[in-house]
Amino acid sequence: MTDIIDRLKSSIEQDKADSALLAEALQEIVELRKRRDALEEILIVLARTELPWDEDGKETDALPHFKERYLNAVHEASEMLGLEMRSMITRTEPKT
Repeated sequence: MTDIIDRLKSSIEQDKADSALLAEALQEIVELRKRRDALEEILIVLARTELPWDEDGKETDALPHFKERYLNAVHEASEMLGLEMRSMITRTEPKT
């Protein structure tokens, strides 16, 4: 994304935007919106998943359902975020 932003800024500064650059920027925006929508769906599932504990902290019958929904949502989010690949965000580990 940074590359396309820098290229668009340069194009604006030079007062010339070619159609290929604009098409590439448009495609990237479309893809980002699709990813945003998919991640929003994952967050909705997580938000609507009933916690499997009662007020005393004891497990309820909802635990198997919770585990399934939670693990599926986290797996989908991990794939969407590309956590198996190194990126600007994932390549640095927090200092401990």
